[in-house]
Parts: sequence; structure tokens; C-alpha cells
Amino acid sequence: MKKSTQNKSFDFSIPTLIVGMGSTGLSCARYLKQRNCPFAFADSRQEPSSLKDVRKDFSPLVIMTGDFNIEKFKAYKQIIVSPGISVRSQLFTALQQQGCLIIGDIELFAQVVNKPVIAITGSNGKSTVTTLIEKIAQDCGVKAVAGGNLGIPALDLLVTQSELYILELSSFQLETTYSLQTLSATVLNVSEDHMDRYDDLDDYRSVKESIYNNTYNAIVNMDEKITFEHVLNAIDNGDEKYNVILFAKAINQDVLINSDMKKSIYSIINNKSLVKGDYELIQTRDIKLKGSYNYLNVLAALALLEPLQLDQQQQLKAIKEYKGLPHRCEWVDKISGVEFYNDSKGTNTGATIAAIDGFESAVDKKAYERSVILIAGGVGKDADFSELGEIIEKKIKSTVLMGIDSELIKICALNAGARNDSFYSVKSMAEAVSTAADIAEAGDLVLFSPACASFDMYANYIKRGDDFKEKVLALKGELKNAS
Repeated sequence: MKKSTQNKSFDFSIPTLIVGMGSTGLSCARYLKQRNCPFAFADSRQEPSSLKDVRKDFSPLVIMTGDFNIEKFKAYKQIIVSPGISVRSQLFTALQQQGCLIIGDIELFAQVVNKPVIAITGSNGKSTVTTLIEKIAQDCGVKAVAGGNLGIPALDLLVTQSELYILELSSFQLETTYSLQTLSATVLNVSEDHMDRYDDLDDYRSVKESIYNNTYNAIVNMDEKITFEHVLNAIDNGDEKYNVILFAKAINQDVLINSDMKKSIYSIINNKSLVKGDYELIQTRDIKLKGSYNYLNVLAALALLEPLQLDQQQQLKAIKEYKGLPHRCEWVDKISGVEFYNDSKGTNTGATIAAIDGFESAVDKKAYERSVILIAGGVGKDADFSELGEIIEKKIKSTVLMGIDSELIKICALNAGARNDSFYSVKSMAEAVSTAADIAEAGDLVLFSPACASFDMYANYIKRGDDFKEKVLALKGELKNAS
């Protein structure tokens, strides 16, 4: 949890370069225009899709498209970089060394916001926790709004003049954020993702953990042992003075005693009850979200909201009503006794493993006794699929694979001992759904959780998930017409 040395205040009086003409870049342009700050645009694409709108809605000093040019960029002492563009490149490193302020939209938001902020990061579960907190807060009478990496860009949230801002933050956004002060913040979990952008998992984790810088309440998942240890060390070394609130699948009393952490602790009892200390809050049967990973998401939301001291019964009522988000273990339909679930948001191995665990907890079933048929594959982003391969060998009945890196998943599963004849390779979503349906028997479920990004075949995970749902419903229609 190292502090950044780049802690300068943004100056609205000097020309600024916005790099990236996507939704984040346009959000920055709207805000700078509102503050009468002169700005220019740059985008690595020759013809960005937003180019026409930019020329219509703004009067930028200049628009630079195509390959980035350091000589042109050097003319600007402030650069706002969109999260999809790596600031670790030689270009931005050189500019920063020359004294240029390199920030993202979240840092600009941090420098102007004057209301409490709750911040959430993690490899998986961010959107669920973010939207759940928004619902709970609103149902408790708080004028709250969520955004950031999810939905509305952070700077656009400011026009709502809300009492509470809830930000989902990606590691890319945290890389360019230095001064965000939060009421509470959490790293939900860390698993391999974006390894094409980071040196290794420790590098990725370090960026995630920077969310704890400048927070009043660090909400920590005790099951994430490395992050938990880093938080303890930061306190012991005097680097941080935040309050700590814990959540976990089960309480490790030895750790608490040894670390003298007598704080609020949220946990799960026998996968049946969510508790705070010894007090039962809610039974899992009353929660629409299913799976231990989702129960942890609920605990995280309650822990993040604890500093606001909201009405407990109203919070629990909101939790019972929350249905979750599309493309996250979303029930699609039931066909011939087989249930189909869409988890297209499962873009990394950690998400897919969590989804599998949510449906199938037994590891000692023989292959023919298992009930989950997995559809996976896509762009692996240099991830290590070894752990997923082990889970497939232990818990998956059959696996249908498609996409550019699907063979890597199969190899890891075979190395773990999975049977070769339990794998089916396909080339399209229609073929994947029909193959899974042919394999499945009544009582089975088909889980579409790719463990990969979508951009080898789709624009994004939403398009991919919508296609899966469309093909499932089309299959149901075909079977109905044939009967």
C-alpha cells in the first residue's frame, strides 16, 4: 500500500490533454467544459466512433488521432488518461519524468468531490456489491448514486449532487488515482486478471490495495490472506491509521487473537446464516443471490455501509429484495429439465471458479454424478488456467469450449486429470448451446462462464451474454415447435 509521489492539484486554468475518446474521455470533456478549462483530445484510433460527436459537442484546442506522439503530448502539462490506456508505457513514463501531471478521471473526481465516497475494487463481485450498496442506501433514505467503472462515469455523477457516492474502481483506474479519500473502501478479492498489463499477480494486487490509501475504514476480506496481512503490517508499521472492519466465510479466531483485531466481524455460519459477531442478521434462504461468493458480497456491502449507521431492518429488507445484475449467474430458462445460467461477466478464472462453487460444492462426486456442464473460452489475457483446470476435473460433468484460448483451458484440465472425452470444441454460440443441451440430462444445469474476455468474438461481455440468452431461448422455441 505504497503512497504515490505524484500528488499535484489539477489546475483548471491551463490547457489539458484528454487521452482516449471513449465514455470516460467524453465525461472528462463535459466536466472540463463546465469548468471552462481548455482541452485537447488524443486517441490512438484513426477514426474513433465518437469523433463526429466530439466535433459537434465540444471545441477542443486540437484533436490528435492515430499513433501517439511525445513531441505533441509534451505541449500539455496536465494529461487525463482513460483507463483502457496503460500509463506504464515509455511515453507516459517519460512525460511524468518531465513534470507532467498524469491522472485519470477518478483522481480529478477525488480533487473536487465534497461528499462521502465508498469505493469498491476486486477481481470479481465489484458490480454486485456496488449496486447492492446503492439500493440499500437509497432504501434507507440516503440520496446515493453509483458509478465509476460501472455505468455512469465518476465525473458525471457530480451533477446529481448526491449525499453519497459509491464507486466501482478497476485496477486501471486506481493506477492513476492518488488522493481519493473514502469513508470506506475494500478489496473484495484478488485473482489473476489483466496479466497482459501487469508484471505478475503481486503487481496487480498492489494496485488493487492502493484503494486503502486515505480511507477512514478499511473493509478487509479475511479469506484474502495476503491482503489481510498487508493491512495488518501497514497498521503495525504506523503507515495507516484507518479503522478495520472484517468479513469472511468463517472467522479465524487465532488470527484475530494474535493481531488483537477486536473489530466488527461479518461472517457466514454453515452457509445458512449471515452474522455480525454472534448476532444473526439474515438467513441465506431469504437472499435471492445464491452461492457463498454472493453471501460474501452481501457481507462486504453491510461492512462498507457500517460507518453510516443506517437502520438495520431497512438494510436487510433491501438485501432480500435485491435480484442481482444481468450476466452474473443470471438464470435464463429451463429446457427439458435442464437449467441454463448466463455468467458472461465471468471474464477471468476467479469469477468462473466462484460461479462453479456456487452451484456445485461437492468435490467427491464421480464424473457421471455431477450436474454442471460448463461453457467457457475466449481471450485468456495471459492467465494461468491451472486452478480452473483442477476445478473442472473435480466438479464439472462436461465442458464445452469455444474461442481463441479455449485449448489452454482444456490442456490445464487434462493435466489435472480430467477425461479427454468430457470436452467438446465448438465454433459458435449456437453450437455451444446445442451441444450443451445434447449432453445435459434432466436435473443438470448449463453454466456459461467463459473465464475469458470476449473480444475475439464479441464487442463486450454484454453482447456475448445476450447472444447466449438468445440462443437458449431460440433452442427452447425450436423444441417447442418440434413437439
